[in-house]
Amino acid sequence: MEDTLERIQSVIISASTKARGSSIAFRRQRNPTRPAASWITTSRIGNSTGKALSVVFSTIGCSHARGESGGCTMCSYLLDGTSVPPSAAELVEQFAAAMSKLDDEEAPLSVKLYTSGSFLDSEEFPSEAMKSVLETIAQDPRITQVVVESRPDYVTESNVSLLRSILGYRHIEIGIGLESMNERVRMLCVNKGFSSDDFEQALLTAKQQNIGVRAYVLIKPPFMTERDAILDSVLTVRQSAALWASTVSVNPVNIQRHTLVEQLWTDGLYRPPWLWTVVEVLKRGHSEIPQETNLVCDPVAAGKARGAHNCGRCDQAVIRAIRDFSLDQDPKSLEGLDCECKTDWEHVLAHEDVSLYVHSDRHEGR
Repeated sequence: MEDTLERIQSVIISASTKARGSSIAFRRQRNPTRPAASWITTSRIGNSTGKALSVVFSTIGCSHARGESGGCTMCSYLLDGTSVPPSAAELVEQFAAAMSKLDDEEAPLSVKLYTSGSFLDSEEFPSEAMKSVLETIAQDPRITQVVVESRPDYVTESNVSLLRSILGYRHIEIGIGLESMNERVRMLCVNKGFSSDDFEQALLTAKQQNIGVRAYVLIKPPFMTERDAILDSVLTVRQSAALWASTVSVNPVNIQRHTLVEQLWTDGLYRPPWLWTVVEVLKRGHSEIPQETNLVCDPVAAGKARGAHNCGRCDQAVIRAIRDFSLDQDPKSLEGLDCECKTDWEHVLAHEDVSLYVHSDRHEGR
């Protein structure tokens, strides 16, 4: 059995590496003083609602994606990066450009620091740049929450101590792409490159400095049926919350360019999750986790062919309900949703496992 798993993993790594090569080939040289993207949204901040500034820094990209394993099966965030590594000073300029968007905003504010990999990886984001960015945030009393993202490898005692010492009283979360608590799902379907033990150790290390962990849960990785995706996601929501994750963010797969998932989707071998599936995960997940744990979802490309979608007629109503729930944490936001296509989704849940049939996509060509 182990030999079979290793052979399967080898095939997945090979396909992911090939897709990663396309991402690198299409990656362009960006202005090193401007972030890849930055935007402001209404967001849940602790137990209240405020404005959140998200900053996607333009960096050399994720160490996992640049390494020999080829990165995750669904991720092309290398395209957000640049072919020439920016200097520490240029990364600080990127942050200053994004921060100007908060000039007229009022407290409470959240700042979310994203790269295409790990903010805590000094090779991707030099330590002097990280300190400067954090010190700028610390000087703004409106900012009460800070979120960074990192692979567990870089959630070290020195890094979390630095976050706490500079940011002081603020609520800090480290977003980690756990994806699934099932080792085989994470290894074969996602090609994540770390274990559950690695995730749990990162949680414990962060907890030493009273820093929370935002566990990202992937809804419907490739090679899974719709029903199995629900079961796996709900289990992961429950178990990550039990491990003291302060927030659980469920993320339905969206079809990103130059990925193994895109190849499967193009060949008719993969469909993004139904929005009904997302609702089901949120409903079941909310009922099984502590009240103080936030459960959120902001589905990328929702309602489009490359993102989580239903039939097209009910998509926007369901998306609004998902976003309302993420802000108010009230399961009533998810009640009263219905459409004729819900019967089709229920049919998929009942029969896809048995037939191994990839159901046709009504959004084809949309």
